[in-house]
Amino acid sequence: MGLDFVVNADWVAGMLLASIRVAGFVVVSPIFKPIPKVGRSALVLVLGYTFAQPLAGSGDIAVLLTGGFTNAVVGLTLGFLTGLIFYLFTVGGALIDFTSSLSAAAIFDPLTSDRVTVFSRIFNLMALALFLVLGGDRLIAAGLGLSFDAIPVDGAISLAGGLGDVAVELMGRMMIGAIEMAMPALAALFIAEIVLGIAARFAPQSNIFLIGLPVKLFAALASISAVLLLVPETMDGVMGIIQDTFKTALMGM
Repeated sequence: MGLDFVVNADWVAGMLLASIRVAGFVVVSPIFKPIPKVGRSALVLVLGYTFAQPLAGSGDIAVLLTGGFTNAVVGLTLGFLTGLIFYLFTVGGALIDFTSSLSAAAIFDPLTSDRVTVFSRIFNLMALALFLVLGGDRLIAAGLGLSFDAIPVDGAISLAGGLGDVAVELMGRMMIGAIEMAMPALAALFIAEIVLGIAARFAPQSNIFLIGLPVKLFAALASISAVLLLVPETMDGVMGIIQDTFKTALMGM
């Protein structure tokens, strides 16, 4: 007895376009950068299959090219806008690294294929872990599902000028949030700089540069616990902003 295997071309085309949208989101979003390529590829395939919709006229090359371009733009736009606020943790860690002179200890991160500093990498990995523990994966899946309800795989988009304003607003909120989160460590390092400046004024013969490096490092390590206590609360606010950004961005498309 033979086994018949029938492939529906409309569903295959719909899954391909859905996967293109998810892939655009995953490639641009900083949330998924620490995840290995195999995990990201599996995520694209699973969500692409989940959100697949039958595409009428799947045999038309023009329809496929137009749909591929449209879904790529939607995925890239959503990934960029919702990921902007997530850079808050990387920027906050980078501020502490720069102020404490730990930025000179940058190392190569094989997960992101980029050079990262100590606290920047710690905060980024901690933020990713908290994001997944608090249900961030379900939040992303729900947001992408909302995008397929608003703009089907064969739908059309009209990028409004308001998306630029959304990006600028998110950038400002990201910078303010990064400074607020890192403020305990930045304040301790600022006081350490003042003390070292006074010491240099009254003891010019001493090598303040060599003394200052361990002093600032100790100040950073002593105050970093206060910063870590702020990370869960900050993540809660970040998840709320990501959820609102999905809706705002889709309204602009």
